[in-house]
Amino acid sequence: MRKILAVLLSLTAVLAMCSCSVISASAPGTEYGSFTIRKTASYDGKYYAFMTQDDQMIVVNICTGDDEEVFTFEPCRKRDFWGICWENDSYNLWVQSGDLGIICYTMSDEVWSADDSAVRPDYIISKYDAPDP
Repeated sequence: MRKILAVLLSLTAVLAMCSCSVISASAPGTEYGSFTIRKTASYDGKYYAFMTQDDQMIVVNICTGDDEEVFTFEPCRKRDFWGICWENDSYNLWVQSGDLGIICYTMSDEVWSADDSAVRPDYIISKYDAPDP
């Protein structure tokens, strides 16, 4: 009886770990305010971004509309990742993370770097922002 329970507990643990992947395309909850974990294009379609996983980190991949990869970066741990979104009129890319908050990555010469002085536009809604009444 103990062996059967041990096997069942092991299977349950494996299933729970497999079902917790943040980047599952079929998972409910892929939108968090303005942020998404799906492939998303810049305001003019010149670039698009999508996420992959590397060990414990999220990797943001940025490509041109012609599918040429131009930049990648690791903004946060995958268990803390809540999504990305582009600004409506620039190539600024915002990342929402459970432990780091909301961080802007500003583009210069097809290189995105964290911009601690960036001010989040009002139209970019966080997972934690209160909904309109």
